[in-house]
Amino acid sequence: MKLVVLGATGQLGAELVAQARRQGLEVVGRGSDLDVTDRAAVEAALDSARPELVINTTAYHVVPDCEAHPERAFAVNTAAVKVLAELCGARQIAFATYSTDYVFDGRKGEPYVEDDGPRPLQTYGVSKYAGEQLCALFDPGAVVIRTCGVYGGRNGSRSKKGNFVLTILRDAETRPELEVSCEQVVNPTYAADLAAASLTLLRLRPEGGIYHLASEGSCSWAEFASTIVAQAGKSMKIIPVDRGGQSGAVRRPRFSALANVRARSLGVVLPHWRDGLERYLSALSVPASPGP
Repeated sequence: MKLVVLGATGQLGAELVAQARRQGLEVVGRGSDLDVTDRAAVEAALDSARPELVINTTAYHVVPDCEAHPERAFAVNTAAVKVLAELCGARQIAFATYSTDYVFDGRKGEPYVEDDGPRPLQTYGVSKYAGEQLCALFDPGAVVIRTCGVYGGRNGSRSKKGNFVLTILRDAETRPELEVSCEQVVNPTYAADLAAASLTLLRLRPEGGIYHLASEGSCSWAEFASTIVAQAGKSMKIIPVDRGGQSGAVRRPRFSALANVRARSLGVVLPHWRDGLERYLSALSVPASPGP
């Protein structure tokens, strides 16, 4: 199989490229050298590579930036996904793209399944949900993978200047304590595990539609931070704070953990989030100790 990974220098994209190559697949990774909002450039890239599968990991995903620049959010998260679905569908290229737990409002109080109705609370979530809808419209065979709380890579996300784990580790070097949201419940998902599960799922050539792929188990951001500190052997105290689902002026879902139902029925399940964190810290060469 030959595949093209878009966003190949990001946390998830880099993992997809590395793991696909280890599996003996022919991979073309495209990063910032390809503007996914430029239809002509995308079309030329597909016609040049002639892949059997395109995996799109690009996203405009810094939530406050989406509020400040909605036109950019919809250009990347919606319009570009529509164009990719249209171009891949016309060429009979299998297409997969990623969406987010932020399509939900967090009021369900338990993990969301694929058939639950989205109700996003902010521009980011709306733009990703619109991308899901247009993807299904222009390529019914496309696979949309929703995920949650992704972290990975030595440097994390360039647009976010790191990731949650790296931020906690950095703060633990200089701060005695840190306030962290306790009301937002998520599945912290290690990018390496997400990449492995994604490739396993896509190599099964599943029917089109939405699939949830996130680490098993869920926790609040405060619990995740406490576990990071404990496993890394740091002394910083985590102070849980209920911010009511608000981050500045941005509303965030209070409980947006995802339940993997469709992929599980095909035998695709990610490890528990604690296991993923331990392996990530090991990959960063941070001595890990048993967490709480």
